[in-house]
Amino acid sequence: MNGFRNYVLRRLMLLAFVIWCILTIMFALFQLLPGDPTMMFIDSNFSQDMIDRQKALWGLSDPLWLRYVRYLWNMLTFDFGRSFFQSEPVSEIIGSKISNTCLMIVPALIVSIVFGTWIGAVAGWKRGSAFEHATVGISLFLHSVPSFFVGILALMVFSYQLRWLPPGGMVSPGGVEGFWPTLTSQDYWMHLLLPGLVLVSREITGPILLLRSSMLEVKGSDFLDILRAKGLPESGIVMHATRNALLPLVTYIAVMTGALFQGQVLLETIFAWPGIGRELVHSLGDLDYPVAQAALYVMALATLAFNFVADLLYGLIDPRVTYA
Repeated sequence: MNGFRNYVLRRLMLLAFVIWCILTIMFALFQLLPGDPTMMFIDSNFSQDMIDRQKALWGLSDPLWLRYVRYLWNMLTFDFGRSFFQSEPVSEIIGSKISNTCLMIVPALIVSIVFGTWIGAVAGWKRGSAFEHATVGISLFLHSVPSFFVGILALMVFSYQLRWLPPGGMVSPGGVEGFWPTLTSQDYWMHLLLPGLVLVSREITGPILLLRSSMLEVKGSDFLDILRAKGLPESGIVMHATRNALLPLVTYIAVMTGALFQGQVLLETIFAWPGIGRELVHSLGDLDYPVAQAALYVMALATLAFNFVADLLYGLIDPRVTYA
């Protein structure tokens, strides 16, 4: 127990150091960005004195060290301030965008895990069959194709050519608002179908390939021979083998979930999905530093948190793992 506690403390200390490094790199990058946020909305009627007052209001005229210290404190306390151009608290903007992103990735994640686990387990159990060869070939192909290419292709075919599905957005203009009303509306599910399938086409390949490899290792275990000797049917033996092969998938799911928060930038832009990735693109284009910094920070924290959970889960569910 002491070994596990010391391991967690070490991981937390490393996590704190990584967060500090990420925040420092982000601060440096935003200082190096070309352009001035005040230039995005001023016109010829603005005097230099008015511009200077606006910079002072946003804290852009303060010394660099003071901006850095204030930035670190605000990020660590989740005090993101107000948007430069949307006149709203950044926390409210980011909160709504995160929920929209979850409305895209959570259904796709569930479908990928459930069907990917089943397909991978069957492919690993039926090694050498045509089903396994087809599954591995298709999975490797889908895993190697960039998701933005699949998204653009799907958009061209199913939205603009066949006109079967909406071309973008989360709901139709003037549709429902709010998390639960959106989740229970048919309009949302119609808009989700195309980006969701594009997302599933890539994310399902991880569980398939991982379960297949893990199943091949478990298939030769002695306990399966014991189950056969007891007269257990083939379906029951497959279930027991799959249960033992799921260990690597548990940690992979945690890592995959964190990575999804980063990988939605392109898909949300292509399908005009109002999530945190699309908001990041817009805020960078508008030089809206508070929103862009908060979006990057939240996405980085999600990735680090899920990786940390994956490390802990592996040690908790696998009795062979020991902590010095």
